[in-house]
Amino acid sequence: MGDSAWARFRRHRWLPQAALVLLAGVLIAGFVLVRAERRASHNAEVLARACGGVLPREAVRALLPEDERWTGRSGPGPRGLVSCGVGGDGGRLDVTAAPVLEAPLKGVRVEHVTGDPYEREPRWAGDHEQADGQVTVACPGGLPGYAGPVTAFRVYGSLSGESVDDRPRDAVDPAVAAVAEDLRTAHRCGGAPVRPADVRPFPAAGSEESGKESAKGVLAACDWFRPARLGPGWQPTGQLDRGASHTGARGCSTGALKGRQGIGVTSASWWGVLLPEVRTEYGRELAAAGRDVPPAAGARSFTVAAWAEARCAEGPALHRVSVTGERPDGLADRAEALLGRYLEAAHCRDTRTLGTVWQ
Repeated sequence: MGDSAWARFRRHRWLPQAALVLLAGVLIAGFVLVRAERRASHNAEVLARACGGVLPREAVRALLPEDERWTGRSGPGPRGLVSCGVGGDGGRLDVTAAPVLEAPLKGVRVEHVTGDPYEREPRWAGDHEQADGQVTVACPGGLPGYAGPVTAFRVYGSLSGESVDDRPRDAVDPAVAAVAEDLRTAHRCGGAPVRPADVRPFPAAGSEESGKESAKGVLAACDWFRPARLGPGWQPTGQLDRGASHTGARGCSTGALKGRQGIGVTSASWWGVLLPEVRTEYGRELAAAGRDVPPAAGARSFTVAAWAEARCAEGPALHRVSVTGERPDGLADRAEALLGRYLEAAHCRDTRTLGTVWQ
């Protein structure tokens, strides 16, 4: 009976061919399923190793195409922190952590501190500006292994590849936050845990957010100066003030108007490793301070600087306030009074006045 059934099966018009197609389909499906399972297992292993295994799996799987085999990498980034990634040609996620290094100042003069103060930064220092998401993490205790104090680091991430155009750019935020939190914990930085909500795109130049950050630095350095304290009728010049705070210096350049009469005011403080350079750069001015040398006659404008030594929050420091006006009358007294207000606003103590000097 079996032979008869087999014979009928072989003589059937389409049943043998259908059985072969079905068998081929089962074999192909099995092959595809096994291959997919092996690829998924491979990708899971790659993801578990990439970036020290801290990347959130569900977030990364939602970002990258799962129909290709991923490759991963983990290694040191710029200046020794982290550079890692995972993915393939269709989509790739790369995350980098770099120390926030303050570029060396071009000089210690007031115009350097308040103007364009820094030497050119290394190329990698601006890479976060093109990333899809970035976050800066404070580490007050400092990161080890650097010549100078490094009290913050930045983590940024980007998507690339053929099939990521339709992915929202903030999808990288959980991965960036995970790497940042791992570093914050490893270096015992303290503070609050880094969350995906803390990760933001870098503000475009000229944007409101960028402007707020710039204005914040000016306010911090120039907040001590109030034109109304000069007397009735004094108003801000209306021009853009310049001010900045750095690791070893703080400076402000501003001014005030009263009718057609105007004055310019600068303030600066230096502390720490910059003090020897300041004493050298301003050596002649410091040597002449307090000698009561009169201003040069016939000048179109006059500038007088008042100097003091005082201990402030940053430690022992040199302080200078200068005033520029069309006439010399009363400028020296005004500079000394403003220096006192400047030191008072900075909560300084142990003040030793060095005197005034005309430039």
